Amino acid sequence: MKPMEQRESERHESVRCSVLMNASADRLKFWVAGVLPKGDFKRIVIKPNWVHHEVSPDFPIRAMVTSVGVIEAAIEACLSMYPGAKEIAVGDVPLQSCDFDLLLAQSGAAIMAEKYARYATPRITFGDWRRERLVMRRGFISTSSSGTFGDPRGYREVTLDAASHLEPISTKGAGFGVSDLSATKLRSKQGVGLHRYLISGSVLAADLVVNLPKMKTHQKAGITGALKNLVGCNGEKAYLAHYVRGRPCDGGDEFPPDVSWTVRWQVRVRERVQKRSRLLFGLLRPGWLIMKKVWGIRTQGTEDNLDHRFYQAAGGWYGNDTIWRMVYDLNRIIRFAPIDGGTLAEAPQRTCVSILDGIVAGEGNGPLQPLPVEANVMVAAENPFLVDLVMSRLMGFDWRKIPSLNHYPEFAGEWGRFDPDGIEIRVDDKTYYGVANLDPIRSFVPPPGWRGHLELDADWPGMKGDDK
Repeated sequence: MKPMEQRESERHESVRCSVLMNASADRLKFWVAGVLPKGDFKRIVIKPNWVHHEVSPDFPIRAMVTSVGVIEAAIEACLSMYPGAKEIAVGDVPLQSCDFDLLLAQSGAAIMAEKYARYATPRITFGDWRRERLVMRRGFISTSSSGTFGDPRGYREVTLDAASHLEPISTKGAGFGVSDLSATKLRSKQGVGLHRYLISGSVLAADLVVNLPKMKTHQKAGITGALKNLVGCNGEKAYLAHYVRGRPCDGGDEFPPDVSWTVRWQVRVRERVQKRSRLLFGLLRPGWLIMKKVWGIRTQGTEDNLDHRFYQAAGGWYGNDTIWRMVYDLNRIIRFAPIDGGTLAEAPQRTCVSILDGIVAGEGNGPLQPLPVEANVMVAAENPFLVDLVMSRLMGFDWRKIPSLNHYPEFAGEWGRFDPDGIEIRVDDKTYYGVANLDPIRSFVPPPGWRGHLELDADWPGMKGDDK
């Protein structure tokens, strides 16, 4: 810890982050209003984490998606803080196989949407902003046109090309990949000198984006928080590079070096037949299920399964050098892309604030198989890096081992420069300096491909605060 007088003289250079512990409903509403930026905002987007509906009680919806209480607190705070607002759009781009109506019903958001539907000014809408939907039945994927989805404002393609963070690895291995989509379609958007994204028109039309991520682990990125949540502003998965195909010895990061041949075989066969032949897929699937049982490969991240030989593919391990680059691209886009898309502007085009929901957090094989943790914490900052730095520490993880955080010097200037050891963190009525001075809430269970890699050492420093 630095002497108090020295810290006071340097305070103008520090970057601030707010933390709310023991986040009761009453405290939450006042706190959210206090962390929103000041301004006369007309079009507001509230971006929760609505990644998928609940498919198993082992991985409950309350640990998977942003709490309805947090969303409602954000809406009410915006109504209070911005009386001149014309529109508040609450929306996300879930996974293509998500049953959006079921997600809203399971989480309680359907009742909330009905409540706010009667508002005339500002107009408050709830949207599924996916450009396309898929249906998965017994592992086989088909395109669906049923239901109401799509951004009413359409989509805008944003061009980064050589300026993309993906460009330095665009010549590696067998090219970029993404689960459940053909590599050919992805490469028409991501390749050498070619990097494009398809952004929600509602997001680009906003002058304020309120980012409401969920505090969870993530099998590909280690954690998912403020930075990763903005991936849900991209309307179509075919634009998103998640890994470079192959093993490290092939120049890829799709699989860890010691991956079983059975896993690689299953992935390549699945790529060839999924979405093409339901009959062939149905004939081959029992063979994979038998092989999984024989080799002891687990795919369900229950507490008992995580200690066993777990399925690792699609970049789901700590050596993934791709996904953080895609995440950085999208965070740059959300801040600097003009309303009509195209190339990035030099000046920020909208204000952004991130408010992390850690009331019920998720550990283990997130983001789709989170084991619930009653963390009861909220974290907020205008700079998403600060939110994720604090979140990783509270989860008992070392940010220096998380690519989306340890590469911050390559991107931090676009959000304002900071030093992780100099961040000013307001925790209730106390102030701390630097993430290392925060005690973890507990040691969260990492994703299977990150175990033994991102945990903090056991001798982390104790929490030292100064009463204000």
